[in-house]
Amino acid sequence: MRRAGFVVAATTALTLGAAGQGWADTTSGDITTSWGDRTRIQVTWADRNSFHNGALAVADQTCDDRSVHATLTIQTGSGALRALSDHHNTDGCGATAEFRNIAATDPSGIRSLTMTLCRSAPETPDECETGYLAVNPYYGS
Repeated sequence: MRRAGFVVAATTALTLGAAGQGWADTTSGDITTSWGDRTRIQVTWADRNSFHNGALAVADQTCDDRSVHATLTIQTGSGALRALSDHHNTDGCGATAEFRNIAATDPSGIRSLTMTLCRSAPETPDECETGYLAVNPYYGS
């Protein structure tokens, strides 16, 4: 029992140290689209204005000769929507592209983060589904 208590205390201290100030709060989620491709994200909320240490995986599971990409969008404290860069997986059937060090900061705050997964083919419009929404726990109401 003493060992388990030490592990919890050490994990809490490491999380506190990684955040820089206050408690860090990590959120994660995934989307599996109606057509079968998948994406997974994890970010650490640092404070009212930012998240960091993001990791994103974009998987082409359908083998349909269409590339797949994820778009992350934040809603700022002013209410504006700001798209972050697209993350493309062009490696084809069965491949997963991984992206690290995803971060965002906005001086007016970040209310939320959404993730949209799209598939593309030449000369056709993208087919997209938004299936992930994370609310910043430090933003408040």
